[in-house]
Amino acid sequence: MDADELPVEDPATLARAIDRVARGEVVHLVRDGRPVADLVPAGADCSATQAARAITQRMADRFGAPTLAHYRRVYESCDQPWPGDEEIRRRFPVADAS
Repeated sequence: MDADELPVEDPATLARAIDRVARGEVVHLVRDGRPVADLVPAGADCSATQAARAITQRMADRFGAPTLAHYRRVYESCDQPWPGDEEIRRRFPVADAS
């Protein structure tokens, strides 16, 4: 996998990566050789995204999907803002009871 090193001291590297994503590329970022993130163009449905969605759905089918309350706790534990119930339902499998 081709990846771009993301040095802390060079914010321009991230700006260049974002420009590449804006042109439709998927950019893999690493720091000190370890994966940090993948930047994917908006609306892209690359094979990695499709695979992740398929795995998530298989796990939900097999073990049951988390409830909205479960997702809220995860967002809170990561100090992330809650994107809203509908956005969570759009992104992830959600159990009916929450």
